[in-house]
Amino acid sequence: MCPVPDNLWLAEQWQQYRERLLRLLVMRMPAVLQARLSVEDLLQEAYLACGRRLVYLQSEPEVPVYVKLRRIALQTLVDMERHHLATQKRDAMKERSPEDDAAAADAWAQFADTISSPRTHLEKLERQAMARRVLSLLSATDREILELRHFEEMSNNECAAALGIEPKNASIRYVRALKRFQELVLRENPYA
Repeated sequence: MCPVPDNLWLAEQWQQYRERLLRLLVMRMPAVLQARLSVEDLLQEAYLACGRRLVYLQSEPEVPVYVKLRRIALQTLVDMERHHLATQKRDAMKERSPEDDAAAADAWAQFADTISSPRTHLEKLERQAMARRVLSLLSATDREILELRHFEEMSNNECAAALGIEPKNASIRYVRALKRFQELVLRENPYA
């Protein structure tokens, strides 16, 4: 059997995980950067970066390929932020809109909708506001594991690899974060 050429292997892996990577970048890309660069362009830059890092992508078979692709995509996002936002050109921070981080807010709003089924638009807005208050009280590690599991739809093993911890520890961290979130929701709204 002939080995698969590297560029074909990368294309197959990219196609398999493209939608997940796109959702990741939509959620993580700051609005101020979106004013200068489309998410599709960022995704293309990430693909090119993956092409330059084939040895890394094909090493360590115990680490899921998606976790490696995700890491490169996030590194590309940081590189593009540095390139576009830390330049001596026009100040990108003056281009900020009031809708900053709208994608992340939308993702948390969808998570808030799962707390209970909405009966009215006002109840939905109240739940979203409550979820934002509760999330601001959680630690960064608790928010991170909840984001990985719920928004990026990563499996427990993928979360563990992304965080550099054992799968059992990732599972424990997730359960504890979810419990803390639920406790804070009940403290915020005892009738929920």
